[in-house]
Amino acid sequence: MELPNTKIRSVLPSTQQIGNPANIVDAWNGAAVDSKRNRLIVWGGGHNDYYGNEVYALELSTMSIKRIVDPSPNTSQSSCSSALPDGTPVSRHTYGGLSYIGHADRMFAVGGSMAPCGSADMSTWTYDFAGQKWQRLNTSPLGVNFGFMAAYDAQTSTVFVKDRTDFYSYSLENNRYTKLNNATQDVSLYFSAALDTKRRKFVMVGDGGVKVIDLATNQMSTLATTNAPGVLSESSPGVGYDPVADRIVVWSGGSSVYALNMDTKAWTQVATNTGPGAAASTGTFGRWAYIPQYRVFALINDIDQNAWVFKLAQ
Repeated sequence: MELPNTKIRSVLPSTQQIGNPANIVDAWNGAAVDSKRNRLIVWGGGHNDYYGNEVYALELSTMSIKRIVDPSPNTSQSSCSSALPDGTPVSRHTYGGLSYIGHADRMFAVGGSMAPCGSADMSTWTYDFAGQKWQRLNTSPLGVNFGFMAAYDAQTSTVFVKDRTDFYSYSLENNRYTKLNNATQDVSLYFSAALDTKRRKFVMVGDGGVKVIDLATNQMSTLATTNAPGVLSESSPGVGYDPVADRIVVWSGGSSVYALNMDTKAWTQVATNTGPGAAASTGTFGRWAYIPQYRVFALINDIDQNAWVFKLAQ
């Protein structure tokens, strides 16, 4: 279903930011699910594409789009350092590095390509929704590259983070990253991830197929699947896990949605009706994500398109 009046452009700041606001979505940017408020949080910009560091939310409870964090008045002063002069984070491509720390009610962000130079930011940032403030935290030990994937795990109250070689967990209380594997486990830039909470697997889908990290051993393997769809050759598709249907669910443009049964390793095409059109060529990342309260996937695909929701038949 398309949600009327949910275009990000309708709630842009009155003060025009440097760059093209279409790049809030288009320039390698992601999102995270605020499970407390049933909303999809979008944050992004970066490099010389867009300097604004404001944050948006698609709120499922009211089926509306809102700007929930205003841009800093200092965004034009970006010098390609992690923080602006007022202590808020410089705009960046967020890729798959956003998550929501449920027990602390904070958005989590790691890595990204900063405005205006495009260099990688190795800091970790959180936004405290209750306190309405940004906080810069630990400089991560992750490799200096782009394309991080992050997923919060309620069972351990940590965020799992995959860079292009290694796998980590992050504890907000200790402000510490712990490396979980002892061998290089390479993935390309073009993957997105979701946490299979039933099997305790960190599942990555993208240009290169399906890769899985078993959280019991923290070792990665390539998952051989059947009926593989064309999305496995797409750049950073939207990937989520529906715990009710027990499926990994993937969208990467058009009308088709695909579900992966992690037991049989078989893909099924589960939607063919009219959908939201082509995906952003740079990837969807976390802008396709599961909202538990409503048992739907929410999608933000373009600032000039309405948001969509999709429900997998149970």
